[in-house]
Amino acid sequence: MKILAVDYGLARTGVAVSDATGTIATPLDCIPSRNEDRMLGTLLGVIERIKPEKIIVGLPLRTDMRRSEMADKVTAFCERLRAETGADIELCNEMYTTVIASQLLHQNEKKSKEQRRLIDSAAAAVLLQGYLDKLKQTT
Repeated sequence: MKILAVDYGLARTGVAVSDATGTIATPLDCIPSRNEDRMLGTLLGVIERIKPEKIIVGLPLRTDMRRSEMADKVTAFCERLRAETGADIELCNEMYTTVIASQLLHQNEKKSKEQRRLIDSAAAAVLLQGYLDKLKQTT
């Protein structure tokens, strides 16, 4: 099952996709998102090209698991994306995905400037890989 992960952000939106077997998450190019309409158009093109069976979107919760203001923006974006695509969309807790992605990029000797360009899609890949791993455990 091919799954697309989205790490929605106000400046950049990270995107990652699984392989057809649902085993490995791979980051895709980050999408600039200061203009949400333009970002959505680009994302719809990615969805059309990849044809995922499911889309997961990172939900930014506080460490005490309460919703943040950004979580409300993500939820509104998901509703818009669902209306445009009719896709099966699931919100997933994205706590610490950016921290983990940053550590992985650092371990791979990516400089800070390069990390900024890669971090959002790397975080989407971390989110997706965690989701895929959980799916494997339950089957």
